[in-house]
Amino acid sequence: MTYEMRMKDIREESLAEGEAKQKLRVAKLMLAKGCYSLQEISELTKLSIKDIEKLEKEMHATEQS
Repeated sequence: MTYEMRMKDIREESLAEGEAKQKLRVAKLMLAKGCYSLQEISELTKLSIKDIEKLEKEMHATEQS
């Protein structure tokens, strides 16, 4: 693999990671607001219902700590 190809791969990975973090941040805000269903959050963030449920459990766990 050439240096240029590797650098392109690194940039693409960084962008994908940034997009994933942004989706999680938005989902957390929507869950905290409390007026969106899991289905709506999934549709708007493109995260799976399972991932959103996991995020919701993590949020509740940190609230109780």
